[in-house]
Amino acid sequence: MFKFIFALCGVFRKPKTKAKKNSPKGYRKPQKNQELVSKKVLTKDEIIMLDALEQVIPSRNILVQVSMSAFMTTQNISIRNQFSRLYVDYLIVDEDYNPILSIELDGHYHKYTQDKDKRRDELLKSAGIPVIRFKEIPDIKVIRKTISRYI
Repeated sequence: MFKFIFALCGVFRKPKTKAKKNSPKGYRKPQKNQELVSKKVLTKDEIIMLDALEQVIPSRNILVQVSMSAFMTTQNISIRNQFSRLYVDYLIVDEDYNPILSIELDGHYHKYTQDKDKRRDELLKSAGIPVIRFKEIPDIKVIRKTISRYI
């Protein structure tokens, strides 16, 4: 059975084998007169975290880099504009794809985005979706213990 992962612009099936690297940073160098290039969907740390989450909760669907507008809505345009361009790192959903839990992996850049992250957390909380933040990739036991009250 294949596990599906949803991203911002489509659905990607998680490969069983490692993909070949296009470059050390995971994106292709632009060719002359080329403005857009593809890049990896997930960073190395995000892939490691996803693998850990899948070990801890193999029976749940784990969606990655999900636009908040894909699982939250409002008639209030002002509020919608606050989350329409935001996304969550990992979204755990039930069998009917209703959101259960948002998980954020804060990297070294987090110190620059704390205000934005705080607002994202407030929006998720107001929609009834709990948020767990990890500053680094935790041990499997820590993940299991931390998310056990939600799953």
